Amino acid sequence: MEKLPTLKSVAAGRKPLTLNLVWADGARDTVDLTGLAHRSRHFKVFAENPPAFRNVSVTEFGGGVEWTNGLDYSATSLKLLADEQRPMSGKELSAFEAENGLNTAETSALLGIAERTVRAYRHEKVLPATVAITLRAMRANKALLAAHYRPIPRSMGRPRKSA
Repeated sequence: MEKLPTLKSVAAGRKPLTLNLVWADGARDTVDLTGLAHRSRHFKVFAENPPAFRNVSVTEFGGGVEWTNGLDYSATSLKLLADEQRPMSGKELSAFEAENGLNTAETSALLGIAERTVRAYRHEKVLPATVAITLRAMRANKALLAAHYRPIPRSMGRPRKSA
């Protein structure tokens, strides 16, 4: 059974609606809750009154965070947001391809981008968010990969000019 994430400390970040988190294992994350504040009727209070967001603390036993206005948010949900917001690199794209036995043409078709773009992305420090979201979703749910994967034979070099 996987151990639930536990927080050691929390502080409001420099940017509005962000939290600086320190996990029980010492790892650190900054989580942006802008989307939550603008999409949730409960957390909308922070979009309307940003200073209220700064009054945050870790709940008893580190299972989440709480604000003085009575709202709280679980450590599990914060960990999910932190993982989703973490930039993904080209090395991770290459690892995804290796894990799934994908060639450049197959990755290109899955992502709806040109093969040359796939090759360029493999060397990027930060991939576009849409690519990272797609790869994380397919990694978490193999059915998504199966639903969209179509095998494409590996190229044997440049096509020959016909006479």
